[in-house]
Amino acid sequence: MAQRRAYIVVLAPAALAAALATGQVALAEATGVTTLKEQFIAGEDRVLNVQMTLVAYFCASAVVIAATVLPATTRRLRRLPPVAAAAGSLLALPLVAARTNEYIGGLGTDAVLAGAIVGALAAFVLSSTADAATGVAAHMALLWLATFALLPWIDPTIVYAGLVQPLGSSTLDDLLRDALGYHLPTMLPYAIVAVLFTGLLGAWFARRGAAAGEPRARRGPAVRAAVAAPVLAAVLYPVVGLDMWNAEAAPVVAGIALLGAVAAAVGASWGPRPAAQPAAPDAERGRSRSAGPPER
Repeated sequence: MAQRRAYIVVLAPAALAAALATGQVALAEATGVTTLKEQFIAGEDRVLNVQMTLVAYFCASAVVIAATVLPATTRRLRRLPPVAAAAGSLLALPLVAARTNEYIGGLGTDAVLAGAIVGALAAFVLSSTADAATGVAAHMALLWLATFALLPWIDPTIVYAGLVQPLGSSTLDDLLRDALGYHLPTMLPYAIVAVLFTGLLGAWFARRGAAAGEPRARRGPAVRAAVAAPVLAAVLYPVVGLDMWNAEAAPVVAGIALLGAVAAAVGASWGPRPAAQPAAPDAERGRSRSAGPPER
């Protein structure tokens, strides 16, 4: 029985991480979010590390979700899911290798390895955090939702790790370019939405803790679960490389992580408190007896 449980603890995270990492990389290539077959010359090299960081983010998020959605029930097996999930995410390597050319093939491999390693470390940290998988999955869903909403209408739309930039939009760019530079005006909308979304996640996770009767004990885990994905994205930028457009996005994503943590803490502190428990009937009778007969 114990051996069967160990197989499940290993195989389930590995299979889920493989499906999530490979599926997201394939979807990004199919929709044009990443263009790993390109030569990345004549100015296209400005998005090279952008795409490598995004691939690493896909793998890291897959590892965290797979390792924490079904955590091990015993302390002896708790170290297995992150390792198994990291190994499973490496199945994205054949796809990345097939899509990349000779020039960037090594960079693609490094991106997958970086995502697997950083994801495993994050999964170890979040192994005892309730709702960690839900928080990371929610941020990935937000990223893809914004991508599908903007990509058909605004060209170019640049998808970073933890950030979507409708670079071809001219409204905010015309209004704020002189004050905020070239990239920041079109990065701000998603950044603001991501911070507010993180705050809502913190409030929701704290509410679930309050429903279980332990609001104070769940506030810290609620904040960690809500901000896990933005922090994961921010960590990957210096790991992959800070140059060109990746260097422009890195401080914005770090700001999302920092302000998102503040928003999640505020949201968690506003979580509802459990209703006061009614006094037991025996205790009520005991108090009425000790009070004595009413005065006439």
